[in-house]
Parts: sequence; C-alpha cells; structure tokens
Amino acid sequence: TRLLLLLCILLPAATFFSSKASASDATPGDAYWQDSSPGQTNGYTMAFAEPKTYDGTPYIEITDIIFADVLTTDDVHATATGTLSSADAGTYTTVNIDNITLTGKDKEKYEGLIPTSMTDVPINITIEKAIPLFSFSCSAPDGIDFYESATITISIINDFGRPEGLPDQIQIARPNPYMDGLVWYETVSRSVNQYSMIYMSEPDIYNPNNYGNIPIWAVIPSDSKNYQSIESEKFSILVLEPNADYYWSGDNEIFHEIASLGEYYTEETFQVFIEIWENIDWNLKISQQHIVDEYGRQLQEAYENLVPKAGDYSEIYAILATVPEDLSFYTDESVEVLQNTINTINWDLSLLEQSVIDDYGVALSTAIKNLEYKPGLEPADYSKVESSLSKIPSDLSIYTEESVKALEDIKSAINWNLRAKDQKTVDGYAESIEKAISSLQLRLADYSKVDEALSKIPSDLSLYTEESVKVLEEVKASIRWDLKITEQSTVDGYVLAIEQAIQGLQKKQIQAPQPQASNPNQPAPVGQVSAKTADSSHLTLWVLIFAASACMIRLSFKKRYSY
Repeated sequence: TRLLLLLCILLPAATFFSSKASASDATPGDAYWQDSSPGQTNGYTMAFAEPKTYDGTPYIEITDIIFADVLTTDDVHATATGTLSSADAGTYTTVNIDNITLTGKDKEKYEGLIPTSMTDVPINITIEKAIPLFSFSCSAPDGIDFYESATITISIINDFGRPEGLPDQIQIARPNPYMDGLVWYETVSRSVNQYSMIYMSEPDIYNPNNYGNIPIWAVIPSDSKNYQSIESEKFSILVLEPNADYYWSGDNEIFHEIASLGEYYTEETFQVFIEIWENIDWNLKISQQHIVDEYGRQLQEAYENLVPKAGDYSEIYAILATVPEDLSFYTDESVEVLQNTINTINWDLSLLEQSVIDDYGVALSTAIKNLEYKPGLEPADYSKVESSLSKIPSDLSIYTEESVKALEDIKSAINWNLRAKDQKTVDGYAESIEKAISSLQLRLADYSKVDEALSKIPSDLSLYTEESVKVLEEVKASIRWDLKITEQSTVDGYVLAIEQAIQGLQKKQIQAPQPQASNPNQPAPVGQVSAKTADSSHLTLWVLIFAASACMIRLSFKKRYSY
C-alpha cells in the first residue's frame, strides 16, 4: 500500500515539474533553479522569500517552498527560516533552510516525510542596499578660528553591529572656498564606524568672508557593497569670523618698532604718532577691516611726518680733543690716515643712525692710537719727574713762602712736551725738584701768645719780692726765640710758664714807722707782736715758698726746653 501510494505521488509530481517548473512559471521577483542535490533527480525543489534590505544578518523568512516530491494535485506548501551564504547585500541563488513548517490542506499526507531542514535549496533572493543613517561631530563645537584646525567626524550609525559591512572609504564634501559652485571632496578611510578628517580653516584671498556656518556632508561611493550611494544631509561647521588684517602691507613691524623707540624722534612729531597707536582697537574682525585700514592710513601719515632727533656726537668731540696739537712729530702716512678718518665723519646723522656715529668714534680712536712718531721725536721719559713730584710734602703751609715759591717756580717751569732728544732737560727737572724739596725751610713758631703773656708782666717789679721776680726773670731768660713751627708746643709752654710766674709774684711787706726806740730784749706790750719777730718769721716763710717754686719752675723749663 505504501509503495503504491509513493508511486502515485512521484509520477504526477515528475510530470508536474517537467511541465510547470519553467522560467515562465516563476513568480516575479523570485527565481527557480533545477535542484542538483543528490537523491533529488525526480523534480524541482524551490524556495521563495520576499526581498529584504541589508540589516547585517544572513537570515531571511522563507514564505513558501515547492517540494519536488509532492504531488501536483496536493495542496502542500511550507514556511521556514533561511540562512544565506553571506550577510552582504546582493543576489543569492541558494539558501539553507531550517525550521520547515508545512502548510496547506494536504500537509498531513507528508508529515514525517518532508525533512525539517534542507541545504542549498534553489532560490532567487536579493538583499537590497541599506540607506545609511549619519551622525556628525566636531572637536570645536563653539567654532574654529581662522588658521586653526578641528577634527570632523561623520559616523554611519546603522551598522547593525557589523562595522565591517560599512564602506571602507567615503568622501566628505564641502564647498570650494575659492570658486563658487564647486565642491571639494576628500576621501576618508573608516575607523570602526567613523570617518574623521582634519578641517583647516583658512581665510580665502578671493572670498575673505568665508566664515560662519560652513556646510559639510558625506558621500557614499557607488561601489559601496551594503549601502546606497547617496549624499548625507548637510551639517554645519561654525568658522569664527577672522580678525581684521592689521599688517598694513608690511608696515606693521615698522610701526611697532617706532612705538617702542619714541626717544629717537622729536617730542612733537612722535606724540602725534603715539596717540594714534595707543588708540588702536586690536580686536576688530574682518567685517571691520575698513576701520583697521583707516588706522593704517593715519599711522602712515604720522610716520612720514616724524622728525628724528640729531645724533649724539659728544663722544666724537671728546675723542677729537685728544688729537695732538702738533702733528709734525708724526709720520705723514699715519697723520694722513687720521685726517681721512676725520674727513669721513658725517655730521648730519640722526639719532636713528647712532650706531654709525659710534663707529666713527671707534675709527677715530684707532687712528689716534696708530699715530707713529718720526724717528727721534718720541716723547721724553718723564717718569723721574713724576717720581720726584710725588715726594713733595702734602702740607707746604709749614714752610717759608720763599722756599715754597722756589719749588712752585720749578714745577711751573716744566715743559711736558719735550721729545726724546731733550731727555737731559727732562731729567734736570727731576734734579731741580729734589733740590727744591731739600731746601724747603720750616717757618718759625708762632710767638704771638708769648708776646701777649709777656705784656701782662707788671711794669714795676720793685713792688714784688726779689725771689718771685727772680723766678719770672728766669722764665723770660729761658725763652728761645728761634724755634720752628714744628716746636710750637714748646713755645706754647713758655706762655704757660710766664702766666704761672706772673701769678707767683709776691708783693713786699710794708713796715709801719716806729715812734720810739725799743729794746729788743724788752717784751712787747700785751697785744703787740715784736716787729723783728714778725718780719723774720713771715719773711723767712715767704722766701722759702718762692725759692721752692722758683726751683721747681726752673727745673721744669730745663727739662722741657733743653736741646
């Protein structure tokens, strides 16, 4: 019975597929292949599925299967899960089928006879390319300054977890800044699912207003495997407005230098320039270039009216003062070099050319230094003269005017311009100085105070005792009137001794007249003292005192003023 049933199924099926399974029977959009799998030579097995869009997977939903071993009169179909040989977009002719589920009213006849999975089943299925979805980012979200760069990144976000299915390269496009209507394309390679490039913002010499929101977009190449060749939406890069051009055709550096070198120009003309300079707003943008250009015009005008200060020739004058008065002592060649150096000096240079003036000074000093004496006209050697002059006492006030004058006369008579041929005369100056130094005479000491002290001596010395007067006379006799100023202290000692001797003068005792002779042996009346006794006792006492003082004073003078 089973064998009969199988023959009934196979024979009609063979007839059906030989007559029906042809290109004209295929459903539009599907395909058919003759099954060449082993064991299936009696008909065609075909799978059908709706086309799908690339989603990164090789899986498809099988919508129907026509089995080679099912009778054409039976209503048997199937659904299943298909796995293609690749996940990439494209057309596939075979599929591996799993999870076959029979459908149709006659499916019970074939339960257990139809396998639940099959390999290399013919199919005609297309995986369409996906439409890419993009995202955009910039490393400078607040804007890119001119002459600065930023990283632009465009990502394809629908990579379905399979970044290797993305295009290896895309193009990032932006408007051509130099020619309207043209586009710049830059090919960028993939990193995972991102495409990054460095965007350099440069001002355009043809279009200086090339700033603001600059469009940028991605272009998928036509040979992309899984994604349609389309352009992305346009993203915006904010390019900040560039600063105005303060270069002023190259004069900016000159103006900067002038602003820092005001001392080289007259105050009146420099003040005009510096007021313009200090009022410049250095933060203007390119849209305000006309203001910057006006700054430049004003600066240029002030620059042209600057008056440089005259150069400083003071050093030159000082060096010229050292040129020998008599150049006849020098060779003609060296004098000519000096004269030519002087003649080349430009006396009209400004302070801005001070370095040139300083060079004149160097050249002039060199020419003076290189003056060569004619044979025999070299300067005499004054070293002995200078040595002798160094021996002159620093204080000449202690010497007599005559001896000092003799020395000064010799000094003033020195001729400091003698030549080597006059060396004897020069050496004679040294000998004369030495002799004048040795002839210096000390002045006498000042005896004015001695004279003043002597003037205080009483005119009548007869009123004083002989002893005290004798002391005074001895002091006067001890005075030496020829002492020098270096012995002024001794002279001042005379003054002290004279004043002490004057103070030591003792007046004589005056006796009262005697009315009657008296007997010396007779005792004096009560209340009276014997004149003899009083005179002898008091006189003796005073004589001894004066004698002692005189001896002391005399000994003192002998010690202090002996030679």
